[in-house]
Amino acid sequence: MTFLIDANVIVYAAVPSKYRDACLEILEAVAEGKAEGRVSTAIIEEVWHIELSGRAGAIDGLARQTCLAFSPLLPVNDQIIGRALDLEARRLGANDRIHVATALANDIDTIVSADAELRLRSWFSAHP
Repeated sequence: MTFLIDANVIVYAAVPSKYRDACLEILEAVAEGKAEGRVSTAIIEEVWHIELSGRAGAIDGLARQTCLAFSPLLPVNDQIIGRALDLEARRLGANDRIHVATALANDIDTIVSADAELRLRSWFSAHP
């Protein structure tokens, strides 16, 4: 099963948090070839934004490391943006809509996220 990895999984794996162990376990499974996790260019942008903002502490180079580890990245192109704009998901923000559209365009039906509200998982459950 292929799944999309949300940016927060990558960030939580890199910093002390209550989610760190679970997030590291996911990334290690992908690195070891036991799981097939994918990352998009939009997810790299989110990780990079957090890195540059300093909000998560010293995670210098995390975006670059993630980009190299998950190459080739899933692209976000005009087709995916159009699909994201067409989603009827009022509870989802713009980035989450882009992630859902990216997953749908790549026949991925699972997004792994440390989002406390599980908004993405809830959207997929409601829209099989």
